Amino acid sequence: MAAKQNTLRFIGIFGTVLMSSLRGDAPVSSPPLPELISVLRTNLALGSTEFEAQASQALIERFGVRRLEPAPTTPSPNAAPIPSPIQDFIARRERLDGGILYLRMGRVSAGSPAALRNALSDTAWTTNATGLVLDLRFASGDSLPAAGESVALFSDRTESVLQWGSSSASGSGSQRLWSRPVAVLVNGRTEGSAEALAAALRQETGSALVGQPTAGTHGVFRDITLNEGTRLQVPVGRIRLGDGSTLAEGPLTPDIRIAVTEKSERGFLENPTATLKPNGVSGTNSSATTQRRKVTEADLVRAQRSEPTDSTSETNAAPKTPVNLRLADPVLARAADLVRGLAAFQKAR
Repeated sequence: MAAKQNTLRFIGIFGTVLMSSLRGDAPVSSPPLPELISVLRTNLALGSTEFEAQASQALIERFGVRRLEPAPTTPSPNAAPIPSPIQDFIARRERLDGGILYLRMGRVSAGSPAALRNALSDTAWTTNATGLVLDLRFASGDSLPAAGESVALFSDRTESVLQWGSSSASGSGSQRLWSRPVAVLVNGRTEGSAEALAAALRQETGSALVGQPTAGTHGVFRDITLNEGTRLQVPVGRIRLGDGSTLAEGPLTPDIRIAVTEKSERGFLENPTATLKPNGVSGTNSSATTQRRKVTEADLVRAQRSEPTDSTSETNAAPKTPVNLRLADPVLARAADLVRGLAAFQKAR
């Protein structure tokens, strides 16, 4: 175990020195790279092949290089194209209490802006809405143009809202689709262009990020194929936000941090409107709960005795104090409360 730890430590040093050398900022005291490689090869208890494999892996991790899946084989000319299902982009949408909209994105890629535009333009869903919770937990993607075009739907800026390399996306100005409060949910599986979208939304709309730190895999990448066929995405630059600031390397830190296990969060995604009653029992918060139930024999007996019945009974329209329910998902519940409060403040102003 100690030998393995030493090996990893030396390889980490090797990666750090190589990175400094490539960037041109190696300190004067750094040993010459060829000599360092020779020393490591000679003294580490590793064969040449194993040394190269571990050194390559250490460099890939240190530089943030991504391995890509093998290039797909050429499809048959007679094969019909398979469209990406909209669930890849908009995985779910619900309407919560108080006019809060909940929308979960599965991926931030080429079709995302159009799918998001369609959702925000659906008046049957958005009429009388007071705010939006955008769920980017477990969302990934490698399309910065898609992230930029998605942010533009929320921005009244006419200049750039997101920049990568020599490319950028501009805001929608007076044509923006959403101007009400927004909160964005993130976690450790929010990756790539989904992170860029979250950061840009926070910059453009003041949206709070709620949840846990993201994966930290955002950046500007270039696709490269090695001679032996391995496909890599090599980072070649950083993302810039609408104010010109550079999106710092590493995970995005949420404004409101709430610790939840990944297993629990995946369960909440299956039923985002699940609620907890005051006694802690799970339930479901949906429009079905507001429907009137059928009159029972017990209701008729109580009516004859002039006893009060359940407020949902057809025999008694008297109001009954509602049971306060709260969302079972603590991250979504906190975000919904935040948006609800912001909406009330915005309305008061």
